[in-house]
Amino acid sequence: MNYKQKFSGIFFITGLLFISLTTASVKAQNTIGGHFGVVQPIITFQDGETIDGFDPHAIGFPIGITVRKSEKFAFDAEFVPFIASAENGAGENVSAVRELLVHPGLLWGIGNKLTFGNRLAFELGSGRYGFTPLLNRGFTLGKANVFAELVLPVRFGNDQEVSFTAALHFGIGF
Repeated sequence: MNYKQKFSGIFFITGLLFISLTTASVKAQNTIGGHFGVVQPIITFQDGETIDGFDPHAIGFPIGITVRKSEKFAFDAEFVPFIASAENGAGENVSAVRELLVHPGLLWGIGNKLTFGNRLAFELGSGRYGFTPLLNRGFTLGKANVFAELVLPVRFGNDQEVSFTAALHFGIGF
């Protein structure tokens, strides 16, 4: 064994020893949770028009999975089927699932049970896409974790003008 091989072997062993002595124990920090709720569009601005969220009536039912990376940061994936009422060919008012929104996002705790977030948005029914800034306030109701959220969707695409919406989301987290 020559001098370079001995030196590199000693250097390698010393490095491993140093790393093993200075490395703190590793713990899994990720926690998994979720939520479900109801979201109601209140008002939409598009093409110079103001559209009331209650006419035609549409309501969404968000279901989400959350991976909390730390107390103040989380990744959240939400799936939101929207049910809307409309007239059928016979003039009758019927309800049906009109849209499925795929809604992944990042959430940041900003203190006092407030969370700021931003989600990407992919509307599978209409072909539109965009982003959704949100402000969430958590509450404890007995043993349940509930929340109220202001969401401000911005949508593009499918040969339509940009739309801006304000909506309210209420739910329960677990």
